[in-house]
Amino acid sequence: MQKLLLTLLACACLHHWAMAQCSPQILNAQTPVQGCDLSTNNAGFWNEIYWWEPQLQTHDLPETAMDLELILRDTCPDTLQVRCLLFLDLNYDGIQETVVDSDQFPNPNVVNYNNAFNPNYSGGTPRGFDQRPVPVNQKYRFALRTTTIGDSSHYSLQWSQADAPDQYTLPELPYGDHKIRWEVSFGSGQTLIQEKNIQINDCKKPVVVCLNGLSVNILPTELITLWASDFLQYMEDNTTTANLLKTGIRKAGNGTGFPQDNMGNPLTSVTYGCNELGEQPIELWSMDIAGNADFCQTNVIVMDNLEACNPSKFLPVACVETFCGDRPEEVQFTFDFPPSPFFPPFSLFVLGDESGCAKLDQGVPIAFSDVILTPTKDDQPLEEISSFDMVILQKHIDGVDLLDNPYQWIAADANKDNVLDSLDIQECTKLLLGIYTELPNNSSWRFVDKSYVFPTPDPLSAPVPGSIVINSNNIPTTPLEFIAVKICDLSCGNLVGFYDQMPENQHLIGEAQPNPTHEGALVPIQLIRPEKILLEVLDASGRLIFQRETAWPQGPAALEIPAEAMPQAGLYLWHVRAGNTYKSGKLVRQ
Repeated sequence: MQKLLLTLLACACLHHWAMAQCSPQILNAQTPVQGCDLSTNNAGFWNEIYWWEPQLQTHDLPETAMDLELILRDTCPDTLQVRCLLFLDLNYDGIQETVVDSDQFPNPNVVNYNNAFNPNYSGGTPRGFDQRPVPVNQKYRFALRTTTIGDSSHYSLQWSQADAPDQYTLPELPYGDHKIRWEVSFGSGQTLIQEKNIQINDCKKPVVVCLNGLSVNILPTELITLWASDFLQYMEDNTTTANLLKTGIRKAGNGTGFPQDNMGNPLTSVTYGCNELGEQPIELWSMDIAGNADFCQTNVIVMDNLEACNPSKFLPVACVETFCGDRPEEVQFTFDFPPSPFFPPFSLFVLGDESGCAKLDQGVPIAFSDVILTPTKDDQPLEEISSFDMVILQKHIDGVDLLDNPYQWIAADANKDNVLDSLDIQECTKLLLGIYTELPNNSSWRFVDKSYVFPTPDPLSAPVPGSIVINSNNIPTTPLEFIAVKICDLSCGNLVGFYDQMPENQHLIGEAQPNPTHEGALVPIQLIRPEKILLEVLDASGRLIFQRETAWPQGPAALEIPAEAMPQAGLYLWHVRAGNTYKSGKLVRQ
């Protein structure tokens, strides 16, 4: 009997020891949890105003079905208790702020947003994830499904409906970096824990469809640039909208992957030259927000029907000078090419240099006819004009002293109505006084074909040609020349017109210009003999603020009123005395 008792006691201790050593085994511990989405975004899930995907710029979060399962082998007699915690990052800030807890599943169509940092994951803001148009009892809710196969137990986090709790479907989870935590309790308070990161990404390449049959012609630049949009028929993606899809293009065989520069910017154009005539293959690419990319291939036929690659093309040179003999800088020359069977109309632009000239280095193919060359310049509207110009115009209007050349007529026609009258004086005066910053009906400069012969006696009685037409049947052999006219400047900056006057018995003193001025001014003078010149500048109250006396030789001179003589913006009075000759006037510093 004593032996039997000892044997039973030993068996009981062995059984207790075995139970203490028994624990379940996780069979899918090494299986990663990754979601590689190839499906089209379902507008029925995760689609509310409070959801926001910043990269895709949408309130409809893209999602995919996820298989979240724990597989255990359990040969122990104790009952297991399994808890599932799903940590979600639903605002894409890298922090998993929301938890779904199998010990306290939320109501149907609810996740308790932002509850991850609350005690026991309680509270949070209820938010919906099921926007399907179905009754409330058919809305999905999170549930834990348990099945047993042999000695293995399968625990799966799924969705079910209130009206069909035994029917399950895989949950659709938004893209992002999430985490699932399984807690398995067994024995006398022992716990087995497993955590796995969940990465859900878009893996589907966009669809891009090319246009076929495109043919182009080399431009006069001996090049033709084509853009990705020229070859695109359409493109689409499962999650990225068309306006956020990137396009790229390359010549086929010149690289792999999505075409981009060293800075990571898409290459969106290809350029062909005269050495690439004929059929050329290209790759047209599309890339979505996630970086998935695909391409289609097509061909373009590069032609030279306009003979742009012909070495006999014409290389035009264009020059401008004022009727005073100056060379204005930064004149823009525009070459307008007419439409052809191969091209719509287009333009080329060249900026003139300090000599007033420009050359179209690429040349004009002889196949082109009637190319229109037009110079333009519309800056510095106050340069070289003064009230003296208005005196000249008034004398012309009064018939006292008519203008000397047709370019003065163009300069005087400030409102561009082909009539010289007091309205033109008003326009120029408004410009001088700062009422205008530019002439409303005219540009600062006008240009005239130098070979143009004006009608008489009224040079404005016929349209003034501001362009020159280049015809391939009559190619000019000399530079194409224009006369530049500064509007409202009738005297070439006052000085030229002033010095054309011949003094007889007394010195001549002109008007200070420019007026108004941003800095200093000049007073033109012609001395019939050497003389001391006294300059005085007074403020508006008559207080003398600047005085200078200098000796000048006989002949023309330009007396400077320096900027320091007018320290502030406002109205000033100036007096100039040369011997017995005296002149005064008003000067405005802006």
